[in-house]
Amino acid sequence: MKLNKSIIACAVVMALGAQQSAFAANESYKERSVEREAKSASTVQIDKDMMANAVGNVIILSQESASGAVFGNDVRLTQEGDTNGINASVNGENNDTEIKQIGVSNIAVSSSTGDGNTQLIDQDGESNEAQVTIAGNENTVSVTQEGDGFLGFGNAAINIVEGDNNEISMEQGDGGQWSLNSNMVGSANTLETKQSGEWNEIHLNNIIGDNNDINIEQEGYWSVVKIESIEGNDNEIEIDQEGDTNQAVSNIFVGSDNDVSITQAGDDNVSTFDVIGDGNEFNVDQAGNANSSYIGAIGFDNEFTVRQTGNSNESHLVNFNGDDNEVDVIQTGDENVAVVQASQVDNALTTDGSDINISQVGDMNDAVVNVSTILDSNFTTLDIAQNGDLNALDLLIEGSNHIIDIVQTGDENMITGANGDAMLIGGLGVELSISQIGNGNLVEGSVISAVGSIAISQVGDWNSATIIQQ
Repeated sequence: MKLNKSIIACAVVMALGAQQSAFAANESYKERSVEREAKSASTVQIDKDMMANAVGNVIILSQESASGAVFGNDVRLTQEGDTNGINASVNGENNDTEIKQIGVSNIAVSSSTGDGNTQLIDQDGESNEAQVTIAGNENTVSVTQEGDGFLGFGNAAINIVEGDNNEISMEQGDGGQWSLNSNMVGSANTLETKQSGEWNEIHLNNIIGDNNDINIEQEGYWSVVKIESIEGNDNEIEIDQEGDTNQAVSNIFVGSDNDVSITQAGDDNVSTFDVIGDGNEFNVDQAGNANSSYIGAIGFDNEFTVRQTGNSNESHLVNFNGDDNEVDVIQTGDENVAVVQASQVDNALTTDGSDINISQVGDMNDAVVNVSTILDSNFTTLDIAQNGDLNALDLLIEGSNHIIDIVQTGDENMITGANGDAMLIGGLGVELSISQIGNGNLVEGSVISAVGSIAISQVGDWNSATIIQQ
């Protein structure tokens, strides 16, 4: 069996102020992460590359509107050839800047301070770089890059925006593209990025503000979405990846009413997301082989949905604390792992009124459910269905007024506890129902409940059930 029976070993360790690690024990995941970090370690500094690498034609433009001017400047710059550079700086009102470069290894740097600015950069060629810096209100940034890439080298785009009502749209195609949007500060921001081809990466570091809408679409086999620290309210994040060895990683974003939807199709996909906030909703849909999904939350009224289709999929759900959570895990295939850990051993962390549903279809699947803290977590509804052979279910549940319904269909399935020990369910008013259909099945555990009911049904041969009720 792929999963160690220790709940501490298999569950994701998530702590406030600490870097999140979704699969610390997954060596293949770490190898892929290191491989990608080697590529991202050379993140470009486009403004500094301007003077160093632009050895062809160079255009340096600086415009500033006069005091009290109504409506500002209109700029159109076009270059054809290789290793050219444009540095355009426009300060004023209602400015419109458009840059177009055709060739290889061109650099475009555009900056604007003022209101109602529009910056458009269009680059056609290989190994081009674009950087847009805007401080002001009602800004619009659009970057289009096309060209082939090789050995991880391709086009790169960085947007640094500070202000209100910003809208950023980036589209890259053919080859090894980057999209490194960095540090957006403001309200009502909209960011849309679309990439096609191979060697794509999107980072989106430090987006701070309110009402952000982020839409990312990637197609290729080396796609990476890495979102580091989004802080704000009413954020919507939608990620769609197609291809092989895709990743979508968050490493904490803080806010309220966040909506995250991730869809991955292909092989060797990894989806990791963390959030600290209230009213969050997660949806992860993965189709393929060797997929991994982790969702972690600190907050209230969170909803988790994970759908995985294929073989050797893993889904780890860690909810530190919160009430009225809905957790749904659906896995189809063999050797799948589902870990649902509500809260950790901390006096301040509890989980009440959660609705947990786990469905696994296949052989040698493993489901782990841990609802256990120093303070009791109460009113949990748990429905688990496993269909196949050699499946395992580990339960450690404490608190009161839990309703637990377990159905296992197949041969040599077992219901136990952590480390292969007996299942432990404790609290008042616990209702437990277990149904096993097949041969050689095992139920072993203890139920500590002054008031409650236990119903166990086994249909088949060589089955064993041992329950100690206290």
